[in-house]
Amino acid sequence: MITLLATLALFQATDPAPASEPPVTEPVATAEAAAAVELDRERVLSGINDYLNSVDTLRSRFIQIAPDGSMAEGNLALARPGRLRLDYDDPNPLRIIADGTTVAVEDQALETVDRIPLRSTPLWWLLKPEIDIAEDAAIVSMEREFGFLYLTLRDPSEEMEGEIMFVFAEPSYELREWYVTDALGEITRVTLSGVQSGEALSPRLFVIPEPESRRDSRRGR
Repeated sequence: MITLLATLALFQATDPAPASEPPVTEPVATAEAAAAVELDRERVLSGINDYLNSVDTLRSRFIQIAPDGSMAEGNLALARPGRLRLDYDDPNPLRIIADGTTVAVEDQALETVDRIPLRSTPLWWLLKPEIDIAEDAAIVSMEREFGFLYLTLRDPSEEMEGEIMFVFAEPSYELREWYVTDALGEITRVTLSGVQSGEALSPRLFVIPEPESRRDSRRGR
């Protein structure tokens, strides 16, 4: 069974950095070097914020790898702020929609819709109106290796469990990977392909459907 948190691990582009080993960081030998690293940290966070805030709309295919190794594919549509849609390919019956305040997981086979506040999901850090990583999240670590920047975040309010590691390509800070580690330590990874940005998207894509039982009650059945 794919958990809600697992389904929200969304972003990776082509040619990611190897994920089999953790990134290696160089030791800081002097106070002067430490200060340089801190200044570099500010520059990096500014670059990441600029990149994420520049994304208005995005379409792509995705491949999701769950903690048990199972794979799911589908189509993704994103419109900032606040809106996202994941349509899984058959036979997976799931559909995920964020409408600006709520994230809904629809099981089309069971005709159920489960909802969770957007603020309680990793999507919040990508879909909020104005992204400022240093203000929005507790930075667990920031490491670089082979031209990639690994940024691991945790929710300081603890409303969102687990950790999220973003992988950005330097120097453009394009988002290449997103790993979600849940409260049990299980990791989910998703790959994007055929990314198209700046395309006009219909607002109807991001309307959360009502369960069939509620639609029937409104019809007087």
